[in-house]
Amino acid sequence: MAEERRSNDAERIRAYLDAVARREAAAVEAKGLEKFVRLKIQELYWTVSRLLGTLHAKLFPNADAPGGPPNWARAEADVFPETLTTRPRMLFDMTSALRSGKNTGIQRVVREIARHGFELGLCIPVAIHEGALHAYYSHPRAPEKVAIEDGDVFVMLDASWNHLDEYPPIVEQIKAKGGAAIVCLHDILPILYPAAFSPPVAQRFEAWMQQIVLQSDGVIANSRATAESLRDYLVTSGQGRKGYPIGWWRLGDDFSSSQTGEASRLAQRLAHGRPYFLSVGTIEPRKGHPVALDAMETLWARGLDAALVIVGARGWGMRHFERRMVRHPEFGKRLFWLADASDADLALLYRHARATVLASAAEGFGLPIVEAARYATPVIASDIPVFRETAGDSATYFRLLDSDALAQALDQALDQALIERPRPSTLAPMSWRDSAARLLTMARDGSYQTKLD
Repeated sequence: MAEERRSNDAERIRAYLDAVARREAAAVEAKGLEKFVRLKIQELYWTVSRLLGTLHAKLFPNADAPGGPPNWARAEADVFPETLTTRPRMLFDMTSALRSGKNTGIQRVVREIARHGFELGLCIPVAIHEGALHAYYSHPRAPEKVAIEDGDVFVMLDASWNHLDEYPPIVEQIKAKGGAAIVCLHDILPILYPAAFSPPVAQRFEAWMQQIVLQSDGVIANSRATAESLRDYLVTSGQGRKGYPIGWWRLGDDFSSSQTGEASRLAQRLAHGRPYFLSVGTIEPRKGHPVALDAMETLWARGLDAALVIVGARGWGMRHFERRMVRHPEFGKRLFWLADASDADLALLYRHARATVLASAAEGFGLPIVEAARYATPVIASDIPVFRETAGDSATYFRLLDSDALAQALDQALDQALIERPRPSTLAPMSWRDSAARLLTMARDGSYQTKLD
């Protein structure tokens, strides 16, 4: 029965994502001239960049002359942990997070694990620059360039598929020195649901799976559900090798920088205004933001006065939905989109939300669940295995992709609030410090939960 349900849910997810892709394609086609002009501008930009040699400067805006250490990787360190002198060393990759400059999703996780892992003396955060590893943190006793040594363990938590060509040589050097390459897996959704991603991303991810993941010495996933999805994929596709270790650990939920700075005026106004539901996640197909908006429209049609606050950067494949949002008659009234919210904004919004809503069709973990728990904020989530794993009995679940069921759950949350605040999550908190310790200890000791038969 459970297997049949998973199969049916997978088909519903694929149908939903295909429908989102068709709407997006229709929207793009309807604005063909705009697309053509944009493409031509992009072509001109890249052509000029290549001719002037500015692409390198774009990726490394503060880099020294060729061969020198990348300045963007010289953040000051207040401590000199023992990990810099003990062996074997844990080299923690953060190449993509540094180059992108982003602080959402994967980048947030990478930065938190890197900082706490370094402070705990468990790892040396590094980044690839011109074929070599450079230390992220600067310290008088720490070398700028990190030479690979015997037994080093290279931990890849970052989005390494974005710079795929640069990793195989590093991994080869690690293994030639008797070390190990460990992949930390966020999900395999580009393989399971390619319609939710652009073709180049899906193709890069598939190549990354073949060249990095399958050639690694082990995988540590961010949830048991993600670990099991990888296991099932490897077994079904016949690509798994006997004894291949797979483990999982939990992400943290505290904000390192939320204690500094003040929330924006908009966030403060929303936090102290009418009741609102908070939806956190990049604007991309699998996040289910349209389902949440459909549910809110049902409530508004009934005369219920509540707002929907969406916090998430602009992603991909959702131009149709973005236009729907900004042209909505409730936009700026009872519908808000914060595309660049700070940690202080998000912390404040979590604290005062009636509930955090996760309408995702597919996820690798569900970070907003544990972040909401940190602020005792109730969670209303789509009924998918990874959310059940993350939230347990502390969340309210609604049928996958069913906006009517979500509307009912939201309505009940508002009714309950008239009597008492909705039941908050009872999920035990997990600091990023503890999360970093668990991940890096597993990578160092090889204490995986399972191996392929």
